[in-house]
Amino acid sequence: MAVRNPSTPDPAGVDSERSGLDSAQAHAVDRTLFAAPGAAELTRLSAVDTVRARVLLSIEHALLAPGSRLPKTELLAAGLEVSVITARRGLESLVEDGVLVRRRGRGGGTFVADDPPHLNDSAVTAYRADADAIHRLIDQRSLMESAIVAEAAMRATPEQCDELDALIQASADAEDWHEHHIPDTRFHRFIAEISGLPEAQTYLSCYGGLTKYFVPYPQEQLEEGRDHHRRLVAALRNRDPLAAVEVTRVHVDALRREMFVGLEENDG
Repeated sequence: MAVRNPSTPDPAGVDSERSGLDSAQAHAVDRTLFAAPGAAELTRLSAVDTVRARVLLSIEHALLAPGSRLPKTELLAAGLEVSVITARRGLESLVEDGVLVRRRGRGGGTFVADDPPHLNDSAVTAYRADADAIHRLIDQRSLMESAIVAEAAMRATPEQCDELDALIQASADAEDWHEHHIPDTRFHRFIAEISGLPEAQTYLSCYGGLTKYFVPYPQEQLEEGRDHHRRLVAALRNRDPLAAVEVTRVHVDALRREMFVGLEENDG
């Protein structure tokens, strides 16, 4: 079934009727799948603003500690999936605001300020306003990824499982979240490819939409997710779709407490 462009109206209400949703609910689902962060405020954030928001949210939740060093701009850009120019502009704007500081010389780089100001930033407000959309994306990812891994468990070859294990190891060897995010994303994309399902591209659109809300995490807090991936690869090697689905649902459900919308609930 082809995916309808969300900007194209559905006057007959066919898609809505099939899914049991009224037209307003159906539009909300479309927007959740395809809209950029900030959509809940009916605005599209610039790419620079998304860099600002994700760094600021990490600092607010102590995922980036005062005085901690940020990775090189090229690596940060790759982790946040933006251009190097965009990443540089986002960081420079935070330097101007006193949230980050530049240090020159040996051991220099970009650091979180020792006492960063708390900004009432519109980009962060837009991200927070998308909390409902984020939870719907997690629901959608859980359903679609369960189907993906079940099929992959019936198709994966030993060689493909070896490649997945190599991606997990690359994640474990990463120095920080930004470096980890690259093999981690490849891991999920490769499993979608292994599944051979024609709906895999729609799943990847959902997955990509959700990653736009990810914020940098300390590397030591990512080990649980890697353990899920190891268990998933073991299920694929054993051609056990039920085990693959079980670990996937646990893995995706963890996002409800690990993403910033879950961390907010734990704040003072």
